[in-house]
Amino acid sequence: MAMSELERLYTPSEWSKRYGSEEMCQQFFAFCAKITEKVQKTIKCELNVPYGPTERAKYDIYGTDLPKDAPIFVFIHGGYWQEFSKDLIGFSVPLFVENKIKVITIGYDLCPNVKLGDIVEQIKSAVTQILKYAADSSSKYICIAGHSAGAHLAATLLHDDDWINRMTQQGYFALLKEIILIGGIYNIKPLVDTSYAKALHLTNEEIKKWSLSTLDEAKDRYISGLKVIVTVGECDSPVFVNESREYAQKIIPIVDNVEYLLLRNNIDHFDIVEKLLDPNYHLAKLILKCLQPNANTR
Repeated sequence: MAMSELERLYTPSEWSKRYGSEEMCQQFFAFCAKITEKVQKTIKCELNVPYGPTERAKYDIYGTDLPKDAPIFVFIHGGYWQEFSKDLIGFSVPLFVENKIKVITIGYDLCPNVKLGDIVEQIKSAVTQILKYAADSSSKYICIAGHSAGAHLAATLLHDDDWINRMTQQGYFALLKEIILIGGIYNIKPLVDTSYAKALHLTNEEIKKWSLSTLDEAKDRYISGLKVIVTVGECDSPVFVNESREYAQKIIPIVDNVEYLLLRNNIDHFDIVEKLLDPNYHLAKLILKCLQPNANTR
């Protein structure tokens, strides 16, 4: 049976110029498994730190032998909120640990075992615990990145005033310098008519609440002292490219510093994060610049 055009638009592997759709997914999973296995064997780390009561509510800390006050890069994986794992995102680790930056990769429960709102709350709990860890360690710079559905989860932090106020009152929010949203999806309503909706079991209320690009924002909302980079590869799905551009425009009125970045040279939904291993990769250099503001950058 032929894939519908809507399904194809929400299937990023259909748009890569490197491989066919199925082979692209196989290559990405194999790459992720191989690099993560190597990273866990060669970089000093503390795995499966719990932040909640469930099996997946854990994160991994890499670079535990770095100075206590080292900057921190936090990475949230994607997978349409229903697959993938923190145990497959080792590509986010080596370059930054090499540059004396700790890396924390967050795991979370997956649909259909939980609802999307449950995952959002887990991410907030994890980030709260990580911010406290950073404050206790005297770390001054934290950058949070999310990829695909992980970008959506990272973006939800921007739309929760109660959480931001709590973090501000506790002195944590000022540590968060940058949020990087990579190949994200910010309007979940169209997903209802795709196969990805089956595991999500979305209600109309959830669709409205978690479609971040169409949220009604209070006119006096303003988040200062934070930069948000919304980035996507030119060979991602046209829907993901458009949603990234639209979401960047959406948050310009409420966030201090917003940048939209379209990565060219045939960058797709997968090598946009695979290339975080490369010190000459533009996105990697932007992250290093955020976390090492006083370093000489080439």
